[in-house]
Amino acid sequence: MVRKIIKAIDPKPGELIIEVGPGFGVLTAPLLESGCRYVGVEVDDRLISGLRKRFGQRDNFTLFHQDFRRFDVRSVITHSGEKVRLVGNIPYHITSSIIFTAFDFFMHLRDMTLMVQREVAERIAAAPGSKTYGILSVISQTYAVPQVLFHVPPTVFVPRPDVESSIVSWDFQAPRPKPPQDAALYARLVRTVFNQRRKKLRNTLKGLADAESIAAQTGIDLSRRPETLTVEEFIVLADTILSMPENRK
Repeated sequence: MVRKIIKAIDPKPGELIIEVGPGFGVLTAPLLESGCRYVGVEVDDRLISGLRKRFGQRDNFTLFHQDFRRFDVRSVITHSGEKVRLVGNIPYHITSSIIFTAFDFFMHLRDMTLMVQREVAERIAAAPGSKTYGILSVISQTYAVPQVLFHVPPTVFVPRPDVESSIVSWDFQAPRPKPPQDAALYARLVRTVFNQRRKKLRNTLKGLADAESIAAQTGIDLSRRPETLTVEEFIVLADTILSMPENRK
């Protein structure tokens, strides 16, 4: 399974690869063998010494004892225009926060390959109109093209978990719509409407701007529910809200 994951990542010499939570170094070893410039970000105190003892003598190994959610990806970029490849088998209880942290640096990422819980993977890749289409789907598909590469059975883990896992990749170099002008407002919009996904947009947008003005400017039917909107429509909504007098700086 490790070989299959590494084949999917396809690391190359000289590439800057950041591993989120290297743990015991299962993926770290073959990544280093590829000749990439490896940066690990590990928060667990108990694992740091083992990783440094095992890999610390390698010229292409750097390790940060830090929570990735507070890590500045730009701090390891050595020249203008360099793109980062992000990989990791991340703790399932903080999957969303890890992914959203990565999107804060989307302009510096080439791609991202993560192991996540299978049901989360299905939400990430979900299309508009499906029951699983939601916040993770929209945000992921705004900044990248996500793809579920393959599933990982619980039998390959020790201890064995109760859930299936999946390997998901995000391609940040693939053509995407022009990103929203205000990422924070965009995230707030998406979260607001999906936290009330059974309500029509006209009702969920009340706290953000005047619904009738939004409808008039965008032409979007606000009697629709959020899971029917495309990424492009969400971007139009966010940029329109930003342009309204009460939101202008």
